[in-house]
Amino acid sequence: MTEAEIPLAGGQISTVVRVGDTVRRTIRRDMSLQHALFAHLDRKDFSGAPRFLGHDPQGREILTFLPGHVPVGEGDFTDVQLVAAARLLRAYHDATADFAPVVAAHAEIMCHNDWTPANTVMTDGLPTGMIDFDTAAPGTRLWDLTYSVWAWLDFGDPDRPPAEQRRRMELFIAAYAHSSCTPGLVAACLPARQAGRARWARERNIAAATDWAQACLGWTLANITAFYHPDGMP
Repeated sequence: MTEAEIPLAGGQISTVVRVGDTVRRTIRRDMSLQHALFAHLDRKDFSGAPRFLGHDPQGREILTFLPGHVPVGEGDFTDVQLVAAARLLRAYHDATADFAPVVAAHAEIMCHNDWTPANTVMTDGLPTGMIDFDTAAPGTRLWDLTYSVWAWLDFGDPDRPPAEQRRRMELFIAAYAHSSCTPGLVAACLPARQAGRARWARERNIAAATDWAQACLGWTLANITAFYHPDGMP
């Protein structure tokens, strides 16, 4: 008997369903790099990512299912959850430092490039898994951490006091615990990440996403970047 397909939340690039203890995803690009990454993470005993099992008769990618739930729509994360998220990202980065494509590119690690709560699996209220590696590529710790800081802390929300957001950012960065990533460096990198997302959305005529990223950029420049890098102007 054919097992039922259960639609899963979280994926914004591919259509994702659960079939038994596996996940089936439509493929719109060459995923050989990601499949090699999953195999590498398996060898490194990193349990926070799925394993690639092959393709089904429909040509869909078959991955192992990570039990838990994806916190779509949840945004008010506790300090404990933020610390766990930062430590999971650090563990993932450490596991990828000797991945062959990273070494060949003279990069630091394999960036997930889109690690947000919507691409996270939570168990017992804590982030334990990472999904949707479609945009993964060699890069730097700072570049990847900065994007996750923006996403997990919801920078740009005008209802969140700037001082509290800076405290939460410093907590996240301290939990990541790497000398290449300081609050000042993240504050300097954030505008580039946000401007890049705005450009990406604008090029695809996604007006709402463009406006959102631009609003986040303005808020961040005024409340985060200017705090850590005051220009001395009156």
